[in-house]
Amino acid sequence: MAATLTRDQRDTAPGHAATPLSAFVGDDGQELVRLHDGIAGYVRAGRWAVMPSEPLGVASTVPAAVEELLDRLGSMRLQPVVVATEQPELWTRHGMYPTRVADDARIDLPSFTLAGKRMAKVRHAVTSADRSGLRVEPYRPEMAPGVAAVSSAWLGTKRGGELRLTLGCLDLDRLDPSTCRVALDPADRVVGFVTWRSYGQSGRVLDLMRRAPDAPNPTMDALVAQSLLTFRDDGIVEASLNAVPLSHGPLGERIYPTASLRSYKEKFAPRWVPQWMVVPSRTRSLLALVAVVRAYSPGGITQVLRRNARAARS
Repeated sequence: MAATLTRDQRDTAPGHAATPLSAFVGDDGQELVRLHDGIAGYVRAGRWAVMPSEPLGVASTVPAAVEELLDRLGSMRLQPVVVATEQPELWTRHGMYPTRVADDARIDLPSFTLAGKRMAKVRHAVTSADRSGLRVEPYRPEMAPGVAAVSSAWLGTKRGGELRLTLGCLDLDRLDPSTCRVALDPADRVVGFVTWRSYGQSGRVLDLMRRAPDAPNPTMDALVAQSLLTFRDDGIVEASLNAVPLSHGPLGERIYPTASLRSYKEKFAPRWVPQWMVVPSRTRSLLALVAVVRAYSPGGITQVLRRNARAARS
């Protein structure tokens, strides 16, 4: 049977996430499985168990946790599909089939700087934000109404609402000054915010990115850049700007606008780490992909298309 975690257990689980996407294991909406050597989370889509990544746990025990998890899912007659992993060998040793589906944008923070030709666009955006009077500050509880208003306005442009699985949902009770940065205009109005999660011994992965419709153009660049600089100065070793799916042509762009997203993240000069979707067999890849879409958005492909139609046209 699937288990549930207490709120405190969910909040501390990301501390055992070895990779950026495993920081999303255990989110609300997932069914949790307690393992001898870790915790796994999945969204049920028909007879599929759609998992964001490998189980949480100490790195040396994850292989055993994977084996136990597959046995447990088999006993529940659920077919496993892993949305993205950078360690496909954890699963292929059990006969599963991998397909490269995305790249994760990683920043090595000790050497991160806004100087140099590759960072020119970000540097100019930060300068423009400063000139417009935009300020980036750590989250404070009194900012909650403004953050909620920005999130509501942003969601108003997404006809399908919030996605899930490897993307979080806004929870004001869990916002923290160390992992949330807020952009304020000269009138102290919240015009944007970003949130981050922890992974590994010293890593941060970008989660929510939201801005008001009338926010200055450089708002997001300033939020991400200032977050990275602060993490660097605090001794954080690595940051992930999260994964970008590989492009699959015009139809794929309608489902998820990957080209513009990759172009945006490329401005921060990341190194790209391949990510693999893993399914029980090659012949079940298409069915697994449909299950993944259902797990991200309960309304299925139609809702995802409606949600991203505006972004694809822009």
